Amino acid sequence: MALMSFAKLEELLPPNRFARVHKSYLVALNKIDHIERHRIKIANKLIPVSNTYKESFSRLLKGLL
Repeated sequence: MALMSFAKLEELLPPNRFARVHKSYLVALNKIDHIERHRIKIANKLIPVSNTYKESFSRLLKGLL
């Protein structure tokens, strides 16, 4: 249980280093091992990328390349 909302936490984190990819997930971009379709692999865990965040996550990745 967290004492602050994900939205508030997202505001506090640097947007060039963290991304919201699902209503329940924020990811550190430098920890991403692999991206396939609508899933991100970090340390042998698969994290879903929801339709809500798919477009903004894709734009963020294109801006980093």
